[in-house]
Parts: sequence; structure tokens; C-alpha cells
Amino acid sequence: MKSIPLLIAILILQPFAAMAAELNALSAGTNEVHIKHDGRFRRMIITAPQSFDRKKRYPALFCFHGAGGKAEGQSRRWSPQADKRDILVISAEAVQPFSKWNFKDNFHPKNDDDVGFVEKVIRSLIANKSIDPTAVYTTGHSSGGLFSYRLAKELDFFAAAAPMSCGMAKEAHEPSEDTHPISIIQVIGDLDKSFNGSSNDKVTMYSAKERIDIWRRFNHCRCEPVTTKHGDKITLHTYSSLNGHQTAYCKVSGEGHHLKRELRDATDELAITFLLKHKKEQERPRQSRRTKR
Repeated sequence: MKSIPLLIAILILQPFAAMAAELNALSAGTNEVHIKHDGRFRRMIITAPQSFDRKKRYPALFCFHGAGGKAEGQSRRWSPQADKRDILVISAEAVQPFSKWNFKDNFHPKNDDDVGFVEKVIRSLIANKSIDPTAVYTTGHSSGGLFSYRLAKELDFFAAAAPMSCGMAKEAHEPSEDTHPISIIQVIGDLDKSFNGSSNDKVTMYSAKERIDIWRRFNHCRCEPVTTKHGDKITLHTYSSLNGHQTAYCKVSGEGHHLKRELRDATDELAITFLLKHKKEQERPRQSRRTKR
């Protein structure tokens, strides 16, 4: 495959070995990838830096769109970071046309194996020596943010997570006794529908304060945060532990579910800076912590 900027390479990947081999053919710029998982073809847009070197292992940012979205949205949002931060940006797509992430089993009409799909991709990229196994990150907007909470709990691959503009599902996303510490930054507007929590007959969502407190205590972070202001509307509270894990709460005043573009760009910079300063411990074999169905 030629290394042409913005070239979209269509890769049809089926068995694990074939997928690993084809991912080794990633080129600088934009690559469109289709893999077969659980009987369906799944789509990703992977952006590699223009200086891409197949012999190098890169940090990897997985990003997940909101309900009804496609891979292009989060790819446009995060792909500039590929060159800026020298990382791979992997924008995944939920099963179409439903286009909603399975952030909690039995919430949607069908339990698509989205966690297994992400796990397969990560294992292949690690086996292929394309990504740094200590520097894998997840972020997502709305439904994609909820899914990031699930990934943080169920997969032991991520060094840090950045759920954005979303809730956190009670009796689904709380870290369990099998969950290992993971640094988390939550970005949310104080007028977001999920800021104060919510409840219906299918799910109860924690408030922003409650979910940060759950992960702060789980990560053994101190009770008092370091608080910084970024302009008039953005306040970042960062709770730190003695072992280096952090839990951060980034509140955007006067903003709802979709932040104004300039505020979104500013909080994205805070989030990616937070993510990339954390690395995954390597003292044990990597394993899935997936909840059995």
C-alpha cells in the first residue's frame, strides 16, 4: 500500500491472523478498515501521523461517536492529534444502521458484542507491534462516553479514559473487585442532561459528582483536588493518588450536551494532555475483565 496522505485504504480483515497482517499495511494519513467480528463487518477510520513508521509502536486513542453517529464525526474531531501528538487515532463505528454502542447489556434491543470488537482490534495491534501496549486510551461522546466507562471497567488494556458529555450507568459501570486502577477525566457541561443524573425504567445514571467520587475513591485519590481555571467557563478539578493514578472532573459552565466549538476544542486539549501523561503498568499478562452474559 502506498503512503499517500489522506488516502483511504479499504482493508477487509477476517481471521485474527489476517487482521494482524493487514493492519501492518497501515499508511500515513487516513485508513478505512473493515473487520469481521461476531458475524458482522465492523468499520473503523484509523489516522496515522504523516511521519508514520511501521517499525515504531505508537500511543493509540480509540474514540467512539454518539448515538446515531458514524466514524467520520469523531475522526474529524480527533484526527488532527495524530500529527500533533504522534499517535494513532482510531475512530470506531457502532453496528449500522442502529448506530448505538452497547454500553450496558439488555439496554438496547440487541446486545452487539462491541467490547469484543474493540478487544480484538487492540490485541491485533499489540501483536502486530503497531501500538504501545502501555499507552492505549479511550474517549467518546454521549453514547460513546458511556461505552468508554464500560471499556474502562471490562478491558484491562487502557491506561486512561475520557468519557465526555455522558452519564455513568448504575449497576453497570462501577469498578469491580477485578477492575485495576485506571486514570479517568470526565468532561461535561453543567447544563448537560446527564449532569445531575437521571433515571428511567431501564437505567439510572449517576450525577457528575457521584461518578467522579466513585472513581476517585477506587483510584485511592486524595479528597482534595488541585483546581485550575481555563478561561471563564472551564474548571478542572484533578484528584491524585500516591501511585500516580488520577481522577479529573472538567466542568464547563453554562454549556449543555454539545459544547460550543471553541470550548470543545479547549477541553479536548485538556483531555488528550491528561490521557497521554498516563501509562499502563506492565507487571502482569493482559486479560479481559468482561462481564459474563
